[in-house]
Amino acid sequence: MEPLNQLPCPVLVTDNSGSILHANACMTKLVGDVCQQQTMEMLFPRSGQIFLQTHVWPTLFRDGSVREIYLHIHDANKVRVPVLLNCEKSIVDGTEHYYWVFFVALERSRFEVELLQARSHADHLAANLTRTNAELETVHQQLLDRAQKLELANFELARLSYSDPLTGLANRRALDNTVTDWQTGLTSAHMASLLLVDVDYFKAVNDQHGHDEGDRVLVLLANKLELSLREDDLAVRYGREEFALWLPATDREGAEKIAQRVHAHVRDILVSGQPVTVSIGVASVRDITGPELMHRLIEQADKALYRAKAAGRNRTVHYNTALETFSILYSRLSQRKRS
Repeated sequence: MEPLNQLPCPVLVTDNSGSILHANACMTKLVGDVCQQQTMEMLFPRSGQIFLQTHVWPTLFRDGSVREIYLHIHDANKVRVPVLLNCEKSIVDGTEHYYWVFFVALERSRFEVELLQARSHADHLAANLTRTNAELETVHQQLLDRAQKLELANFELARLSYSDPLTGLANRRALDNTVTDWQTGLTSAHMASLLLVDVDYFKAVNDQHGHDEGDRVLVLLANKLELSLREDDLAVRYGREEFALWLPATDREGAEKIAQRVHAHVRDILVSGQPVTVSIGVASVRDITGPELMHRLIEQADKALYRAKAAGRNRTVHYNTALETFSILYSRLSQRKRS
């Protein structure tokens, strides 16, 4: 048995009952003298002894060998040591000998522990990552919701900055921007027209029926003005009871048709059973270049509106150069009446 001492691993030789016939130097070093005149089961904890009797020996008797059985044995200090066990049956001088080879698995056990720890750590990281991703998804959704709310709020602020709060029509700022954008996009020569629409005797409506009734009239008038317009036209509340209608690419004849629509629709508005009327001043220009277009249209339409009111109201007047002299005289007369 001397060659067994040359092997770098513990080796036992037993008979078929488990009695130890020989232990090499590595085995003795591992378990001490306890292996002398003992059965090999005494080297194992109780659980290992049971496993030997129920599994290992039956397998040996059937197959003549076992491979890589993971068990624990007691070392010389009675400390449990993990081992991988291999055994081979051999016939020596007509007697069954069993060669038990032990591979100490301390490194394997340490590796398994580290592997389990690493797996536990990985599972923990995965759980944290899942939770973090869920939190990020929540934050992302919250940011999207907030961005959407801010966008809607900005849209509403922009809408309010370009609209009249009472009637919902566009305001002067929107009119200026619309005209400027239209001029910028032109590719050929066009005419443009603008109507100034003023409610006749509006002060009397407020004085006799109250401001709520006056506001009702203005809201209804705004609706009637929009009904009178085409798709590309724009209705604007320009003053208290004054409205402007922007008619792009529209000549004098086209502006007259829109004005007549306005008169027809406005007659549907009643105050104490009486129809509301409006005076309309119209300006139509061919020279639509330059930043002063809006100013020219308003100035000319305003002079035509003065003429419509002076002529008895409830009518449309188109601007022409003859109105310049009338406007001066009408202005002076108004100042004298006030003085």
